[in-house]
Amino acid sequence: MSKAAQLAKMVASGGVLQVQQTVKTDTFTSNEQTNFVDVTGMSVAITPSSSSNKILISYNIGTSIVNGAYSCYLKLLRGSTDIAIGDADGNRIRVTTSALSNTSAGGYNVYFQTLNFLDSPSTTSATTYKVQARGWNTSAGNFHINRTNIDTNSVDHARFVSTITAMEIAS
Repeated sequence: MSKAAQLAKMVASGGVLQVQQTVKTDTFTSNEQTNFVDVTGMSVAITPSSSSNKILISYNIGTSIVNGAYSCYLKLLRGSTDIAIGDADGNRIRVTTSALSNTSAGGYNVYFQTLNFLDSPSTTSATTYKVQARGWNTSAGNFHINRTNIDTNSVDHARFVSTITAMEIAS
């Protein structure tokens, strides 16, 4: 029996067996408005010790959006499979979280999108969780991760940090 399996037997149901985290400090920018794109550096891998255990996925991602009526949508995936998204309903977009700039000062605002989701991957293979993003507006515009939309070299513009964390929870 592996050490991971031995540890899992000793931890009570609901206990945390392992934690993996990715910290993103660099920036990401896209103007994609049709398809979701991978957010570079926003993925985390974990190998469950038992197929009956669950994985608690958390993210805290700082986004900024071009001024006025512009959205940044985020979506969580396990491998290439969408998880933690809303139900299909007509033409509505299915996402995990979103942020909307509804102000002319949107270029200075930061919108932290957060998530806690308990997944059941039913595997003991290495599993990667990642975040994809896309924007929306009636006219083209960028969305950003870890920076404000207006990004001149000035103290009124910020850089920040985003994280994605995977915790194995004993069943």
